[in-house]
Amino acid sequence: MTTQTLHTSQPVPEPTPPQDEDVVAGWTAFGIFIALCVAVAVIAWSMLRQFKKVEKAKVEGVFGEEAQAEAIAQQAAKDEIKKLKR
Repeated sequence: MTTQTLHTSQPVPEPTPPQDEDVVAGWTAFGIFIALCVAVAVIAWSMLRQFKKVEKAKVEGVFGEEAQAEAIAQQAAKDEIKKLKR
């Protein structure tokens, strides 16, 4: 009980703020920041490449109704072959 009263009766010392010359940004944080900038640039470059590929495929008609009809016809042909084998 005396320990508890001793701890509660003493005032808490005020924390001393750091001096201005003690606070620096540091090279580690700068390196991490540069690495994140490079990572974002690489991801953006890759995304733009993929957009170009999709646009090229769209112009060629890969995603059109013709491609879907062709895929359905191919699947139907495969189904017919399976039926004939049975």
